[in-house]
Amino acid sequence: MENRYKAMKLVEGTNIPKLYNLEEVSLMLDIPIGTLYNMSYRKVLPCIKIGKRIKLTEEHIRQIITNGGKLYGC
Repeated sequence: MENRYKAMKLVEGTNIPKLYNLEEVSLMLDIPIGTLYNMSYRKVLPCIKIGKRIKLTEEHIRQIITNGGKLYGC
């Protein structure tokens, strides 16, 4: 985790968006990580895929909050 904080320091003050992994988003929004993986698989989760890794920006997280369950097709 120490390297992640060093990397975040490099991003500060630039126009590079902060990226969060699904574990961090799960903790932030109190959504089970399995639900986030399922949403990603169904292509209803706003996210960026880098190889096999799934990342979300702050804007993606805002979309999840403002749209609520509608992203999941409820």
